[in-house]
Amino acid sequence: MVWSNFGDLAGLSGTDVGAVSLPPNAIVTGGAVVVKTAFNSATSDVIDVGDSVSQNRYLNDGNIHATGVVALVPTGYVHAGGDLTVRWVGVGAVPTTGQLQLRVDYIQVGRSEYTQD
Repeated sequence: MVWSNFGDLAGLSGTDVGAVSLPPNAIVTGGAVVVKTAFNSATSDVIDVGDSVSQNRYLNDGNIHATGVVALVPTGYVHAGGDLTVRWVGVGAVPTTGQLQLRVDYIQVGRSEYTQD
């Protein structure tokens, strides 16, 4: 889980920012962007969630100009390890309010947490 305030992203419109570090062989199985306080750029605010290979692998142009939950889309992609990234794009004035939470659910191929006999 990662929290971000508008100040964390201000001035970074269109830039990928590392958000969650995944271990090698991780597969994202779900998650969401939870907008607690809407970002208030003058026209629109959207966010992409991806990785170093694809900026929008899990979410493309998720609306953060309004409160609510925007689900990530699992793809089955097996990560080599590294960061999931977020890319905020705001149109209009730089926001003065906004808060979101990125939740990511994943499994790791080849790792067993529980065993049964």
